[in-house]
Amino acid sequence: MRSRRIRTLALALLGAAIPGIAAAQLPDGLRLKLERQFHMAPSRLERDSAKFLEADRVEAQGHDKVVATGNVVLRQRGASIRADRLEYDASDQTAIATGAVRLERNGDSATGPRLRYRLDNGTGEMQSPVFEFPKTAERRIATRGEATRAELGEEQKSRLFGAEYTSCPVPRDDWFLRVRELDVDGSRNVGAAHHSLLYFLGVPILYMPYVTFPLDNKRRSGFLAPTFGTSGKSGFEASLPYYWNIAENMDTTVTPKLFTKRGLQLGDEFRYLEPKFSGEIDGEYLPHDRVAGRDRWFAGIRHSQQFGHGWSAAVNAQEVSDDNYFRDLSTKIALTSQTNLPHDAIVAYNDDTWSFATRALSYQTLQDPLGPPVPIPYRILPQALFSGARQNVHGVDWQFTTEASNFRHPTLVEGQRFIFNPSISMPLRRSYGYVVPKLQYYYLAYRLQDHATAGAEDGPLSLPIASVDSGLYFDRTIQWGSRTFDQTLEPRLYYLYVPFRDQSRLPNFTTAEKDFSFTQIFTENRFVGGDRVGDANQITLGLTSRMIESNTGLERFTASVGQVYYFEPPRVSLGQSQADAKHSDILAAVASQMSPSVSIDAGFQYTPNLNRSEKVVLEGHYSPEPGRVFNAAYRYARGTTDPNADPSLQAGIAQVDLSAQWPITHDITGVARWNWSTQDRKLLEGLVGFEYNAGCWQLRAVAHRFITATQQYSTSFQIQLELTGFSRIGINPLETLRQNIAGYRRSDEIPP
Repeated sequence: MRSRRIRTLALALLGAAIPGIAAAQLPDGLRLKLERQFHMAPSRLERDSAKFLEADRVEAQGHDKVVATGNVVLRQRGASIRADRLEYDASDQTAIATGAVRLERNGDSATGPRLRYRLDNGTGEMQSPVFEFPKTAERRIATRGEATRAELGEEQKSRLFGAEYTSCPVPRDDWFLRVRELDVDGSRNVGAAHHSLLYFLGVPILYMPYVTFPLDNKRRSGFLAPTFGTSGKSGFEASLPYYWNIAENMDTTVTPKLFTKRGLQLGDEFRYLEPKFSGEIDGEYLPHDRVAGRDRWFAGIRHSQQFGHGWSAAVNAQEVSDDNYFRDLSTKIALTSQTNLPHDAIVAYNDDTWSFATRALSYQTLQDPLGPPVPIPYRILPQALFSGARQNVHGVDWQFTTEASNFRHPTLVEGQRFIFNPSISMPLRRSYGYVVPKLQYYYLAYRLQDHATAGAEDGPLSLPIASVDSGLYFDRTIQWGSRTFDQTLEPRLYYLYVPFRDQSRLPNFTTAEKDFSFTQIFTENRFVGGDRVGDANQITLGLTSRMIESNTGLERFTASVGQVYYFEPPRVSLGQSQADAKHSDILAAVASQMSPSVSIDAGFQYTPNLNRSEKVVLEGHYSPEPGRVFNAAYRYARGTTDPNADPSLQAGIAQVDLSAQWPITHDITGVARWNWSTQDRKLLEGLVGFEYNAGCWQLRAVAHRFITATQQYSTSFQIQLELTGFSRIGINPLETLRQNIAGYRRSDEIPP
């Protein structure tokens, strides 16, 4: 064939000279059909689809071969080859390309000096390839690398020998994985490395005989990154979790963890999710702790079940081998502060009107060997609850609740409790206000055990309860700068009457006094738990004003104030006698977000008779953009002499709490928290650290110190190196940062 320049020559046109390539034909009667869903073409169709060749020069050699030179481009659906020279053999559909070869398959690309490739099945071999896997909707990050040789398999599978792999952009090689053999499955977006050495900033830091890693956001089975740490109680700590993606709705993570002072611990977290049920089973086992001198373990289960037709069930149970398990083996404040581990099971029924539940509840109470005894809660074995409610039944709302419970305790009064509490109300609502009169009846009775009734009575307690809740609504339009607001004025009046009944000799199984707040002063009972009903002949006055942005409907400012006035001073209490007062403390609250970046919340409880504040809460939040956050809070509560109050409230609190996440440089972000008790002059919880984001890797380092439930300090150092698109090495501090800094954002989640 005479040499000539040929552009966009379809191989199908060479069918006359090369019988192996036939011209395509359309079947008779083919009609177009509108498809509502996009379907991927079968891989066989891609292999057998038409092939197109572009080159500066094309020559036919023999019956089945074509040689193309100069800017060669061979295209087939799903793949393309670019090279300086290409030989194509139609008998076995093999292409041999040399000179600046570039192969692209479904968006992935590889360049090298020589390529042998079969177009019928997409397999081949490339010498000294430089490969790129770009970011896609299915693939979370872009990666690249090079190898001495690559074997190309079917279905976007590749095997690379003597490879280096990284997610850093050219020309950076901040981190890379040097691998003897690297298997990449592009169809599943997963990689597997055999005998690999991880380099970071030119220094080898980790050898791995075998490791798998995802190229997308999907879950994959395999070893997770190891974690390392140290503590004074347990010594050096190292773990290597293995994640098993059993199914789409089921997985488990097995974590062997080595404590150099204690021994080897084995943990497992099994999760499952079905349309009718879901849950999690956790377990840890440390045989023969060398420090404690015994076996130590933890077991937990959380399960919820839907049976259909309104029936459901749930289980939440935890158990540990000893009182100090969390204090010795955990550095998380949420775990070290636990004192009561639940053993809770419930079966329930719910529909639009009726609800029924039966429950069994007990606790494992963890005692502090260095502190005062922790009170043991009652066991409820069992409890039955039945309730019903309907609204707007001929203008009337009704509801009732009943309870029958059996309480058990090793040292305190035991027995059964029965409660019956129906109510009826008739809401009258208009656009300018509302009035809601309500009547209730409360019946309480006990059947106490003979051996534990000293000083206690069975009751019964029978009480009527009457209340009237009412309010008005006024508004006006005001202008503030260039913005228009709707300002409201909402006075509220609430009257409550509950006659006094002496309840001092009734047992107390589960009752405590509610925290004095806006929610509490507009409710029928100042106690929660069922064993006490507070007497009342009182009226509550409240006033709220809001500023609502007219254009958006956002509530930019809210201020509320309220106070209770007693016609008769309350007398029912939980041990401490009530003060003979004519009115309660004054409550006030303010919340403002006049700017998208600034919000302020404040709450006050003030005692007029003594001219002093009982509680003060001031909180501010400033976040001009993601990744720039500053939080400040001051909390004060005066101590109480009530022996039944929480110990922290008896002593009172006075705390300053500051936390922040703020960029220090373009790449470094600082994080910190300082929670200081001005009353005790000591640190309650502190945190300091930084994040360095280099794009293809992030380094997080955090020092965390807090007081445990035993009033002992726990200090941890959490350092994590995250190699984007590969793995995380070290102890993950992200949970600690989110719990300590409101509004925290990961550095790689912050928009550039």
